[in-house]
Amino acid sequence: MDREDFYMVVAPIFATYLSVSSGNEALKYTSLNAVELNEEEARRLFVASLMPTPSTQFLEDKSEVVRLYGFALAQEEAGVDRGVVVSTFLESVKALAVAKVEARVRLFESITSALGALFLLPLFFLFLWSIGVFSVDPALILATIAATALAAGAAVVLTSPQDLNPLRVYSWSIPLGILAAVPLGLLASPPLALATFGVVALAWLKAGDRLWWFQIRREVPPMLRATAAMLKEGAPPDVILARLTSKFKTAAKVAYGYYIPSRYFVLAKSMYRAITEAGGVFAIKAVEYIQSIVDIEASAVRKMAKQAAAFFLLFTAAVLVLAFSVATSVHALQDSSAVNPFFTPPPYDEVREVLSKGLSLVTASYVAVFLIPMGLHQAALIGGTAGLLVEQLLLQIL
Repeated sequence: MDREDFYMVVAPIFATYLSVSSGNEALKYTSLNAVELNEEEARRLFVASLMPTPSTQFLEDKSEVVRLYGFALAQEEAGVDRGVVVSTFLESVKALAVAKVEARVRLFESITSALGALFLLPLFFLFLWSIGVFSVDPALILATIAATALAAGAAVVLTSPQDLNPLRVYSWSIPLGILAAVPLGLLASPPLALATFGVVALAWLKAGDRLWWFQIRREVPPMLRATAAMLKEGAPPDVILARLTSKFKTAAKVAYGYYIPSRYFVLAKSMYRAITEAGGVFAIKAVEYIQSIVDIEASAVRKMAKQAAAFFLLFTAAVLVLAFSVATSVHALQDSSAVNPFFTPPPYDEVREVLSKGLSLVTASYVAVFLIPMGLHQAALIGGTAGLLVEQLLLQIL
């Protein structure tokens, strides 16, 4: 986790402790709870907590979100009412966090749109090969489509709003899925290979009880809100924990000391500890801060899913029109090849097979790229299934 993200994530923890303790104590407890997110920055918070005036360690920082910590600490040192300090701090950090998430979402949308246009290049090569102008091994064209999809997928993974670390979540399912998918892609159908990868990843998640990890982000705000409400009513911590574990799976894993590579899980664990230690008076405001970030990220994922569905329908129609046009052109050129030797299309059966594989692979890749924020397993499975449907449809009409 980078530096700015760290300070945005731990803001509700810091605010909860700051509402009932000094700035030094708030920094110390925040650092102890945030080690799993970024050890280096957590250590910096702890060192700052040892200073007589910790605000000086943050006020001149280059990052705006870090300077907000300095402003809050300076206000606390000056004796400003804690409620005002906490409210102002959370609102300021929330504005920065929301702006950053929205900027990341816009970047994700622009990158997916730009990379989607790259799929037109292999389609153009496929068209030139089909009419006999571009003499090349069709396997290279299919490899170009696959490489374009991998590049687009990597860019989406790096820019999309994600909570989980894909390498830690999918672990060995990635090489296992590749081993299972490559032979199918070479011998049978590329979309089938993509769908197989999705099935392997999904089976891995189910076998390791990891599928619910993708719901952690949704569970955290209501879980923490319930914690603060019950604590405010005077319920003891053991009763609160018992009620939470019966309702929220995340709470059960927190209670039993599980580690999950999710920043929201770490945040839930740290915030639960902060609320039970510092009280739930100002915790509701901290939870609302978390809820606003979760809502924006969830909205972005839903928007991408809707765009994927719309683009799938549009792209399928375009693929069918293109396939029919190419097939008609190939038939006409084969009949007139003796008159116009410039166009020497391959045999129609070969064109039919390559077209169905290439266009279905483009469709599968395009849909999968858009659905990556929902998880690699869902993206691969849905994208591969969409590609298989297009492939079978093309084989029927060509």
